[in-house]
Amino acid sequence: MSEIVTIYRINCYASLDPSLVGESCSLLPWDGAGPDSQGSDDGGREYVLPEHYRQSRDEDGCPVVQDEEGCVCELKLHNGCPLLIDEEKRLAHLLEPVKKMATYRLAAGMTIAELAQHLGVTQKEVYEWENLEKSPEEAVLRQIADILGCGVSEIR
Repeated sequence: MSEIVTIYRINCYASLDPSLVGESCSLLPWDGAGPDSQGSDDGGREYVLPEHYRQSRDEDGCPVVQDEEGCVCELKLHNGCPLLIDEEKRLAHLLEPVKKMATYRLAAGMTIAELAQHLGVTQKEVYEWENLEKSPEEAVLRQIADILGCGVSEIR
């Protein structure tokens, strides 16, 4: 079974170290990178690791992603999405986000068309929400959670 990891999209917008400025991703939330840096993270999003990869900890206790032989892989952003770089195997994996809304909809035995009809929206809108292309308004998110029988935080 594939492992789920939380990846934070980091935006460092000011630092004395120019190499830190810009967007990146991390298994840890923004920590300030020192007193002379300013930035933020997106709160983290869950992603599915490819088969044969797992999250573990390095010697310092920091989270890392390793392949099945224990080699540490690198995380980079590619077009705004996290990319897992396996230098040993010379592979790169674009990580898929966990599609929580779709999971709950399927568990409720509903189709996209049925959920769209309950909400009074188009199937395209539901598809975009489930695939994290767009976010529904908070009131609609609460309505979706009620229909699917879960909490808002479980499908966000």
